[in-house]
Amino acid sequence: MKKIISAVLLIIITGCASNPPNGPVYDPWENVNRKVFSFNTKLDNAVVRPVARGYRAVVPDPVEAGIGNFFSNIDDVTVFVNDALQGKGELAGNAATRFAINTVFGVFGIFDVSTRIGLPKHSETFGQTLGVWGVGEGPFVVLPLFGPNNIRTTTGLVIESQTTYLPPYFTDEGSVLWGLTALQIVSLRARYLSASNVLDTALDPYLLARDTWITRHRQATLDSDERLVLGSNQPSDEDVPDELDELDELDELDELDELDELDELDELDELDELDELDELDELDELDELDELDELDELDKEADTPAK
Repeated sequence: MKKIISAVLLIIITGCASNPPNGPVYDPWENVNRKVFSFNTKLDNAVVRPVARGYRAVVPDPVEAGIGNFFSNIDDVTVFVNDALQGKGELAGNAATRFAINTVFGVFGIFDVSTRIGLPKHSETFGQTLGVWGVGEGPFVVLPLFGPNNIRTTTGLVIESQTTYLPPYFTDEGSVLWGLTALQIVSLRARYLSASNVLDTALDPYLLARDTWITRHRQATLDSDERLVLGSNQPSDEDVPDELDELDELDELDELDELDELDELDELDELDELDELDELDELDELDELDELDELDELDKEADTPAK
């Protein structure tokens, strides 16, 4: 409860300083943020990334997927709460049903049964909920271990720690709780190993990480806000059939059409080749006639008596 009160006070003090959702990044603490970002990067390079690589190399893919599904199932509790707080009844029901089905039939979420029966995963955070409620982003901040955030999402993290990050009611054993938390961090880090390669090659990794995170967070928040303004409970981008998929299907049809056209052209080409051969044959026959004519002329000359 104290954490939630502190989070609310944090919103009141700094989060209400609203900044345009599509404006430039508000980063007044850049110097400090860069130092924290450097600390996080060094810690990641020295410990977290090597452990994640070893985890991916040793753990079989089905087991790795099961571990990810387990923690994703716990996250559906937070998704349900935030869907409800944003007034998205249909999606809240989706998240609650996913959690129930995967917990019972998916062995505590190890198997994602819900997705297979047509209830895909979607994401919502309390930071997005605050954005929908009109709370400003506040300054950008890099948190130790947790990385890029802003005041609004930092407040959300404090509240979500009671529901998502292995809440206290999940287990009373401190050692088990810490062990599962470490496994959750490693599992999540293993999913984003490729992202590190992009940051490693960037001219300014801090700016790339900051701008990428801000863009994604704003898009997710605005998407939620727009669904509320429209008064509809449309699924998120992950749940809606991608327009690109439709375009891909059209592209496939176009490719088929092109192939058909090519086939027709090939047939025409074959006919053209035959026609050319026929023409050549006709020319050959004419050549033979010419040769016969020449022989007839020679015969006539030979038969003609010399004067």
